[in-house]
Amino acid sequence: MIKINKIQNLEGKIDSLPTGDVLMIQPRYAFSRSAFEQDSNPYLPIGALYAGALLEGTGKATVSYHDSQRRELSKRKDLSNYDTYGITVMGASNIASAGRTYQELLSQDIEPSKIYFGGQGIEGLTQEEFQRLFPGANLVSRSVLADNPNYWSTNISPQLEKLAEEDIKKYFENEVTLLFSQGCKYDCTFCGAQTKQKEEFFGVADQFRSLAKAAKKVGIYEIKAYVTSLDFFQQALKGGDVGRLEKLLNELKEAQEETGVSLKFRALSRADSYMAATKYPSIMDAAKKAGFYQCGLGADGAASVEVLKAMKKGNTSLRSTLIEAFADMEKRGIAPEILYVFGVGADTPKTLEDTLGLCSELLTEFPTSIYRGFPAKDFIPGNRNWRRSDWKQSSTHSELLNDSKNFINLDFTSLGNYISHPNEEMRKEVNRVAIEMSAKAHELGRVQSFLTIPEMTTDGRELMSEESFERLREIIAVYSPVLAEQMTLENLPELREKINANIPKDR
Repeated sequence: MIKINKIQNLEGKIDSLPTGDVLMIQPRYAFSRSAFEQDSNPYLPIGALYAGALLEGTGKATVSYHDSQRRELSKRKDLSNYDTYGITVMGASNIASAGRTYQELLSQDIEPSKIYFGGQGIEGLTQEEFQRLFPGANLVSRSVLADNPNYWSTNISPQLEKLAEEDIKKYFENEVTLLFSQGCKYDCTFCGAQTKQKEEFFGVADQFRSLAKAAKKVGIYEIKAYVTSLDFFQQALKGGDVGRLEKLLNELKEAQEETGVSLKFRALSRADSYMAATKYPSIMDAAKKAGFYQCGLGADGAASVEVLKAMKKGNTSLRSTLIEAFADMEKRGIAPEILYVFGVGADTPKTLEDTLGLCSELLTEFPTSIYRGFPAKDFIPGNRNWRRSDWKQSSTHSELLNDSKNFINLDFTSLGNYISHPNEEMRKEVNRVAIEMSAKAHELGRVQSFLTIPEMTTDGRELMSEESFERLREIIAVYSPVLAEQMTLENLPELREKINANIPKDR
């Protein structure tokens, strides 16, 4: 009976979805150069594939795919043949690249009313905000697709089969995304995902089988994946169902044995939920056997109780638990990931310095730890801060909506900038500690996050001091000695695109 009601609900909302012959478009990487270049390290467009599978499940759409990471959209000779067009937006900064895709379609005389946007990065916009950015286009809410009774168990194999084998090979040579779960019991102010919600699980083993089938087709027998869980071990907390998590992990291991394809995956968690899970040896054993090799712990605010409380992470004394969790991971052969965000609204120069000290301590104390830290972006579509009335009335909010390209400055890898940190004094302090920590991690060869250069209104002096610039130059020299030699604070805006193109993507 529930399924019938859900189908009826979907029928009532079907007009808000793209129908007919649909071209689902994956925009280019946010920091791609202006002139098209084929991306040699593309992301598997899992969001587009899953949405396409759900659309075809309605019986009112036939979906084709275009990955702008791999091919230039404007060069398609059949572009005008489609009834509707879908653009997927993974994160806030991807609104910038989605805007470029929107303009490409308009330049080919595609009517805005035929263009549909969806994805976590954009669904947090109000209709008024969305229309300012993309006049005449359509915003698809995830809730419409989630009303499909098969939302959590949709088969993506038919969609993967539509992709070119040369693209499939490139995707699986890199890390891909494995749909595992969504939803988190906490309501952190900075998070733009499904917070304060019960965790729901995808058909994990079947998702892996679909990926394994595609990988084997191009001769790849080991998949590296990032799983979508917001807090991988939250079922170990009070009120959770650890048995369900263990069952999924065991099924994932069996799927690997069945397909002959192995999996190595990393996940995000929190120190307290990880430590709760360690009290269930069968869970930790199942995770390791399923391929769990690296865990990113949200250490946000760990050096300051005041910052921690302000972000509402559900803890007020995380630091000791954090160190305990790092020690336990190393004992189990799991690499701890120092996932830290510098410069949230409650930060001060003192808390930033304390945080720098904590991250340095973790990196030094735990020899297998990986650093993955970023300057904070407090206000992104979908998080609690974005909904604040004082933010809605701010000049920065208005400036973002004046041009979609401004959202590039909300990328989590981007240095603090006039959009993310309007106070110049604090912005420079945030960038100082972020650059210093990144430089230390680079010196040790244990870094997974890569700072990018944002758009500026003047020159590099609005971002950093001379001292910070020299440390940044040392980092850039690892990837492009020639550009590092050419860099000055004055020419940073002109070299920005070239520098970013040479910086590895955060995976």
